[in-house]
Amino acid sequence: MSYCRNCGTQLIDGAKFCQKCGCSVTSENTGYTQRKQEFAGKLYKCPHCGEVLKSFELNCPACGYELRGARASSVVKEFALKLEVIESRREYEKPRGLFAAAEAQQRVSKTDEQKISLIKSFSVPNTKEDMLEFMILATSSMNMRTYDSTNTNVSKSEKEINAAWFSKVQQVYEKAKRSYSTDSVFTEIAALYDSCNDGIKKSKKKGIIKWVLMLGWVPIVWIVIIASFMITNPKEEAKEIERLDSIVLDVQQALESGEYAHALRIADSIDYQRYDVEMERKWDIEREYWVDKVLEEATENGEALEYTPTPDVDNANDEPSDGEDTSGGFVEGFKEGMLPGLDAAKDNINEFNRILNGEESSDRDAKE
Repeated sequence: MSYCRNCGTQLIDGAKFCQKCGCSVTSENTGYTQRKQEFAGKLYKCPHCGEVLKSFELNCPACGYELRGARASSVVKEFALKLEVIESRREYEKPRGLFAAAEAQQRVSKTDEQKISLIKSFSVPNTKEDMLEFMILATSSMNMRTYDSTNTNVSKSEKEINAAWFSKVQQVYEKAKRSYSTDSVFTEIAALYDSCNDGIKKSKKKGIIKWVLMLGWVPIVWIVIIASFMITNPKEEAKEIERLDSIVLDVQQALESGEYAHALRIADSIDYQRYDVEMERKWDIEREYWVDKVLEEATENGEALEYTPTPDVDNANDEPSDGEDTSGGFVEGFKEGMLPGLDAAKDNINEFNRILNGEESSDRDAKE
């Protein structure tokens, strides 16, 4: 029995080429009677009984021996130490000026830029222990309040750092899903990932609810106003029509009883008090009809009535009152006030010229 020198596959007796890698079978590689073995990674065993240990074991599953001094994941530990070093170099500057604080929230500091760059450039680890350790670090470092749109105290730096953490969380989750989907460690990674997504969704939902509570009452108030107007307006309109119809009935009753003066006063009171232009025109015509009818019947029965139409209050406000000057505004008034003075001055000058001319003529007559 011999094995291929190139890949370690057991060779078929008499074969000239390896059936797996196709390497030529020569006298040089037919002397290996043991399979070539390579070990990837490290195998951890219980120091008490030699049982192979799984990741994150605190006690040996075979003998119950308590394991102490377990070494932390080196890759994630170094990454966390680098973040701490960057944070330790942060320089705090107190904003000065009226808009300095608002301006500081809209920019990313140099320290935060370094942290964001380190997080984004972090190479996703290959071992499930490192992946789980990183997921714990990343999800615990994220600040869920940055996803609340109503929170005005969140700076741009916090948002950028959160986005970098979440982007790396997604990468680790996808890699673990493809590499360790059947392992129990992936269940823990998936639980951390789902918890992170749920926290983001709750924070965003909370922001939406706050906006609805703060601004949602405005359309509700308008809806209530419009609805109440739509409900009350037909009722008020019906009441107004009923009132006018009752006035018309009173006019008819007064005419039947021969009380023409009283009927005329009632007919003149037919006045639509709502805001429908068409209905107002209709009832104006109705008023004129009954007034004319009352005057006509009174004349036929030998009773002379004097009728002066009641002025329209709405139009009366637009008409000038007696004695009111409607010739113009301030300029026209100024001109009218100045003209008499100018005319008087002109008359005085003419009179003065006449006097001078009269004296000169009398002097000429005396000399002659």
